[in-house]
Amino acid sequence: SSEVVKWKLGTWQVLDRIPVYYSVGHLMIPGGDSKKPWGKYLLALDKITKDRYLPTGPEGSRPAQLIDISGDKMKMLLDFPTMGEPHYAQAVPATLLQPGSLKFQKLTDNHNPDVTTAEAAGGITRKGKRVDVKMIAIRGHFAPDNLEGIELGDTVYFHVTNIEQDWNIAHGFAEFGANTSGVTLPPGETRTVRWVPQATGIYPL
Repeated sequence: SSEVVKWKLGTWQVLDRIPVYYSVGHLMIPGGDSKKPWGKYLLALDKITKDRYLPTGPEGSRPAQLIDISGDKMKMLLDFPTMGEPHYAQAVPATLLQPGSLKFQKLTDNHNPDVTTAEAAGGITRKGKRVDVKMIAIRGHFAPDNLEGIELGDTVYFHVTNIEQDWNIAHGFAEFGANTSGVTLPPGETRTVRWVPQATGIYPL
């Protein structure tokens, strides 16, 4: 069926029905698998929706509908795509998660051996053909940001630490010409990018 039906326990009387346009694969009510579900919202997770979203590859999006089931009449609140076909989804109020969620990693708790906690502590170390660059990322710039002396045949490891100590201030890092993707740096964390220069020249980072 391509609808959600609301009925009363005990009498099994149909109270309301609302179309969801596609076959429903799964339903999710926050806390629905618990002893005391919250019962205000329902999420219809649909399947076989080939005509709905832009076909950009072998795996297409499926629609999901967020429905308010708290009143006498159900109300469609949101219709949005999901990737794949979700099974056995769960949801809880954000208030259960927010108080204990990590806002950022303290630099004092960063035990990565390549961490750099201040701009002055960054630098370049060469061991044969291996070059290690310890650098920081902060709003506005990387440091060090002018790297000279790297040669063909070198393998360069950029160890980048985001020294921001504020929530949701992430930075990205990538080296032009690298055959690996860039990295996202959450505040207080260190990531490493490997790069092998293929030709002489100037390479932006």
